[in-house]
Amino acid sequence: YEGHAMSPLEMEVYRVLRAEGALTVRVLMALESEVYGVPWAQPLSDEEFDNNLKLALSMTDMSDDLCRTNGVTVSRGGPCWPGFIRMHEPYPGPYGEPTRGFTFVSGEKEERAIEYCACHGLRLNYIGAGYRDHDEFLDRAEAILERHPKAARDWILQHVYLIKEEQARRYAALGFQVTTSMSFSWAKGDLFAERMGEHVLQDLIPLRRLLDAALTVGCGTDWGPKNIFEHIQLAQTHRFCASGRQNLGPGQPVTRREALLMWTRDAARALGWEGVGTLRPGNHADLIVVDQNPLTCDVDALPRTQVLHTLLAGRTVFDSGEL
Repeated sequence: YEGHAMSPLEMEVYRVLRAEGALTVRVLMALESEVYGVPWAQPLSDEEFDNNLKLALSMTDMSDDLCRTNGVTVSRGGPCWPGFIRMHEPYPGPYGEPTRGFTFVSGEKEERAIEYCACHGLRLNYIGAGYRDHDEFLDRAEAILERHPKAARDWILQHVYLIKEEQARRYAALGFQVTTSMSFSWAKGDLFAERMGEHVLQDLIPLRRLLDAALTVGCGTDWGPKNIFEHIQLAQTHRFCASGRQNLGPGQPVTRREALLMWTRDAARALGWEGVGTLRPGNHADLIVVDQNPLTCDVDALPRTQVLHTLLAGRTVFDSGEL
């Protein structure tokens, strides 16, 4: 799962599951700095926002083998369909009205979050979806991190619906890592073309561009297809579910091996979790047994890959009975 911004209540649920021995996945959580995109959300006062930053820092705990807390999440905009994604040029909203997106968290709060994370070693998870998100955030982050050259540079850029080459290079220069999902392209590609124009598709989930900028990219489901092998297929085809078209510009396709690493080794690197993501002496025995080789099977056969057995830290958490 790619998104990892949570409310305190959601985080407590995972802690309870961990305490009861019911977790069968490794979970990394980050407190949401301010709730956004829901009807009951009201803007926090500056004091309330700052208190959430302090709370996130106090909750940092990377000691547990299964459930960890690290960071704070800032998201200023939202998805495309309701007209929330923040762009420089206007585009039609859900009812045809022109919009350039919606700002849920002010630029001043974004700046305070960057400053706080730089000063206190708190990991920042920034959800950047549209061009305006990236341009405004990068200008602020570059200025602040220039004043704090020793600040940790393992921050995360989440979602990354649209991103240009220059923006990717600037994030890489700041030491960012990326998490994203092929669900965004699969489900929203035709919508982006209809609302914003064909020209934005060259920048839609451009995995090749992100790798070429030397960014570590971890992929997840977020929503959409739950089958990770279908996601590995989509990382090669960039197919849209509505039209079936393949969005194969120069910034999109990656190799099969690169796609698989995004789900394993590179996802672990983005999590900052040592000892997972690869099979090697001393690592956790987290592994699955599948019925075909996902590196060599036909690309169309990837979604039909069946998991036969799953181990978490050497403990069986799933057995199909077909081994």
